[in-house]
Amino acid sequence: MKHYLELVPISARVHRKQNRMSIFCIILAVFLVTAIFGMADMFIRSQIMQAQIDGGNFHIGIKDITDEEATIISKRPDIQAAARYGVLNFRGNESYTFEGRNAVIVGCDEEYMTKLMVDIIEEGNFPQNNQQVMITLNAKKYLGLQIGDTVAISTPDGTELHYDISGFCNDTSKTMSEDSYGFFVTTSAFREIYPAEKSDELADYNSILCVQFSDLRNIQNTINNLKTECHLSDEQISENTKLLGLLGQSSNSFMVQVYMSAIILFLLVMFAGIIMIASSLNCNVMQRTEFFGLIRCIGATPKQVMKLVNKEALNWCRFAIPVGVAMGIVVVWVLCAVLRGLSPEYFGAIPAFSFSLPSIVAGIAIGLLTVLFAAHSPAKKAAKVSPLTAVSGNALNLRPVRKAVNTKIFKVETSLGIYHAISSKKNFILMVLSFSISIVLFLAFMVAIAFTNHTLTPLRPWTADISIISPQNTCSIDNSVLEKLEKNPIVNAAYGRMFSYDVSTTVNDDSVTLDIISYEQKQFDWAKDYLLQGSIKVVQNEVNTGLIVYSSENNIEVGDTVNCRIGKKSIEIKIAGILSDCPFNTTSNGILICSENTFQKITGQNKYTIIDIQLDKNATDTDVNALHQMIGNDFTFSDERMGNESTRGLYYCMCLFLYGFLVVVALITIFNIINSIALSVAARTKQYGAFRAIGVSTKQLTKMIIAEAATYTIMGTVIGSILGIAFHKLLFGMMITYNWGDTWKIPLNELGIIIAIMFFSIIVAVYRPVKRLRKMSIVDNISAQ
Repeated sequence: MKHYLELVPISARVHRKQNRMSIFCIILAVFLVTAIFGMADMFIRSQIMQAQIDGGNFHIGIKDITDEEATIISKRPDIQAAARYGVLNFRGNESYTFEGRNAVIVGCDEEYMTKLMVDIIEEGNFPQNNQQVMITLNAKKYLGLQIGDTVAISTPDGTELHYDISGFCNDTSKTMSEDSYGFFVTTSAFREIYPAEKSDELADYNSILCVQFSDLRNIQNTINNLKTECHLSDEQISENTKLLGLLGQSSNSFMVQVYMSAIILFLLVMFAGIIMIASSLNCNVMQRTEFFGLIRCIGATPKQVMKLVNKEALNWCRFAIPVGVAMGIVVVWVLCAVLRGLSPEYFGAIPAFSFSLPSIVAGIAIGLLTVLFAAHSPAKKAAKVSPLTAVSGNALNLRPVRKAVNTKIFKVETSLGIYHAISSKKNFILMVLSFSISIVLFLAFMVAIAFTNHTLTPLRPWTADISIISPQNTCSIDNSVLEKLEKNPIVNAAYGRMFSYDVSTTVNDDSVTLDIISYEQKQFDWAKDYLLQGSIKVVQNEVNTGLIVYSSENNIEVGDTVNCRIGKKSIEIKIAGILSDCPFNTTSNGILICSENTFQKITGQNKYTIIDIQLDKNATDTDVNALHQMIGNDFTFSDERMGNESTRGLYYCMCLFLYGFLVVVALITIFNIINSIALSVAARTKQYGAFRAIGVSTKQLTKMIIAEAATYTIMGTVIGSILGIAFHKLLFGMMITYNWGDTWKIPLNELGIIIAIMFFSIIVAVYRPVKRLRKMSIVDNISAQ
C-alpha cells in the first residue's frame, strides 16, 4: 500500500454490512430524483404532443400585418415554419351555414395544415385551387359526404358558395361542442369571399401569421427580438399559451405562478435527497469514529482523512447511482405502459420503453453533487477525531455528561434512549430534518392534486356529454324535451338551466353586469362542495335569494343586496352564499345563481336555455346519432365527448404522476426511517454490548431503541408539520387562492396520513436492529466494528 486512499476498497470489504445502509440510502435518493424527473418528463412530453394536436404546433400568432411583412418575417433564420390563418364565423354569429348548421370557414396556407397542425388530415388532400374545400369529419359522418362531392355554403347575403371536397380533416372539440362544420380553403379563396366592408378594418383580411420557432431554448428572447426588429407591439402578438407553458417558455401570469410552484417543489425534492444522504453518511462516520482515529495514529493528516471519507462516498456512488437510475427508468417504463393502457388514444404515441434523458442526467448529477455535499460535514468530523480518543476506546463523540439522566418522568432505559438521540447535535438535526422533509414533500404535493382538481373542470360532477342549446341562447327549450330525454335509456342524467345574460345590476352603489342562471335540485347538490361562504339551502327554499360565483373582479359579499333591472322590472336579490366555481365561463363581471322559482319571478321566463345530458357509459356513437335525430335541427346539439376525453387523458396522466409521487414519498419515508434507525443502532453496538455486560436486559435495550427512534420521529413530526403546513399554505395561495379564491385550511387528513406512515415505520424500523442485538453475544457487541 503506497497511499492512504488505497484503504478505501479494503475498508469497503471489511465494513460491507455497515456500508449497505449508506449505499441503499444513496440508491433511494437517486431513485427519488430519477423517478420524479422521469414522471415529470413523461407528463410534459405527452401533454406537448396533445397540445400540438389540440391547438397546433406553433408558438405565437401575429396579427395586423400585411402580406409583405408576413413574407419578411417567415424568411427569418430563427423561424422554422410560418403560415397565414384567417377565419369567418368563428363565434357562429355571422350567419354562414351549411345544412342548417353553423359553418366555420378557415382560410389558410397549406403549410398550416401540413406543418403547424399535427396529423389533422384524415383523408384526401388540402385544396389545390380556389374551387376546392376540406371539411371536418363530422360532415362525412352525419351527412354521408365523400371526396369529389360538391357542397354549397349559405352566406349572410343569401348567396351560396360552391366547392368540391378535396379531403376530410379531424374534428375539433370546438366544431363538435358547437354542432358546427369546419371548412378549410386556400388563403386566396378565403379573401375572395371575405366581406368587403371588413377588408379594410385590419391588415390583410384579419389573417394571423402562425409562427413556429426553430430554437426552443429561449422563445421569450426570440419574441422580444422579433418585436424590436419588425416593429411589432405587444397587442399584435399572442402566445400559444398551453404549448409554451409546457415548454417552460410562457410569459402568462398563470403559468408564471405554476413555474414558481414547480421550482419550490424541485428544491424540496433536492433538499430531501441531500438531507437523506447526509444523515446516512453522518451515522456511518459516527459508527467508525474509532477507525478514523486509528488512521490518525499511524500518521494520516486531517486532510487525508477527509479525502478518505469523500472517496469512500464516491466509491459507493459507483454502484448506487447506476442502480438508482435503473430503478427510476423501470418505474418510468411501468408508468408509460399504464398510461398507454388507460388511454391509448392520447398516450399511444409514448414509446413503451422510452428513456428520459433529463431524468437520467438529473439522477446522476444530483446523486454525485448531494453525496459530495453531504459527505463534507462527516468528513470534517472524521478529520477532527484525535488519536487519543481512538486509543482510549471512547470513539463516540457524545456531549460531556454533567448530570444523570432524568428518571422522574420516564424509566431509565427510556431516558437513555432519548439521551442517545439528542447527544450529538449535528446527528440529531440531520435525523430530524430527514424525517420532517417527508412530511413537507407529502403536503406540498397534495396542493398539486388540489390544483389538478380545480383546473380539470370537465371532470366535475356537472360535466355534460351532450348539451342541447337554444338558438341565440334564449329561454326557448320546453320542459317536454327534458322529460323525453329523462326517459331515454342511454341518458343517465339530464338537467336544464335558464340563462339571462348581461343583466344590469346595482350592488353597494356600484353598477355591475351579471349573468343570472337557474339551478334545480341536482345542481344545487353538486354546488355544496364548492360553497365558500353562506348557505345553499336558503337559495333553494327562499325566493329572491341567490349565490354569487367568486371573481377577483367584483367585491360582492354574503348579505349584500343585488338590485336587478330587466326591462322595466326591478327586483332585489339577497346574496346568501359564495361559490368557488361553477360550470360556466362569462365575459361579464360575475355570475349569479338562483332557483328556478326566483329566475321565473325575475325574468318571467319558464323555459330552458340549455339542457345538459350525461350519457350511460355503454352509449355508442349510433345511440348519440339517434339522439341527435330525435332533437332535430331546432336546437344546437353540442357534443362535448371529445373535449372530455382529452381532459380525462390529462387527468389520468396527472393522477399517475402525482399519486405515483406520493407513493414514492411514502416508501422513501418508510425506508429512510428504517435506514436511519438501523445505522444509529449499528453505531452504538459496542455501547449496547457494555449495557448488556452490566445487566441490562434485551427488553430494556428494545425500549431504549424505541425511545431513541420515537424522539427522532416526534421531533421530525413536529418540525415537519410546521414547515409542511407553511409550504402547503404558500403553494395553496400561489396555485389555488390566486386563481379561484378558495380559503386555505389546515390539511388535517393529509397530515394524519403521513404521520401515521411515519409512526408505522418506527415499528418496522426497530424490529431488525433489536433482533440482531439479541442474536449477538455480549463479547460480539463490545468488539463490534
